[in-house]
Amino acid sequence: MHTYLVNIFGKGGHGAEPHEAIDTTVITGEFVRKTAKYKNIEIISVKSGAAFNVISGKAEINLKTDNLEQLKSILASLLIYYGEQTRFEIIDI
Repeated sequence: MHTYLVNIFGKGGHGAEPHEAIDTTVITGEFVRKTAKYKNIEIISVKSGAAFNVISGKAEINLKTDNLEQLKSILASLLIYYGEQTRFEIIDI
């Protein structure tokens, strides 16, 4: 298994205007839920946001997997729902 850092980019914003943001914390939670059924994807850590009353525009997921194409497919299918303002990058570490 290889270790990867997955960065998910949404649209950050202020907590008083959540309708104008795309919260990567929510996207990351959905990703973790979807990958729970795969034995070959192991979530190591998740980080999304560090400020009070701010909606995070970036999330970092540290994980292990032996199937990079499967990982890309899961991420792509998840981000389709959130629109063109979202994207992801996968870094081999």
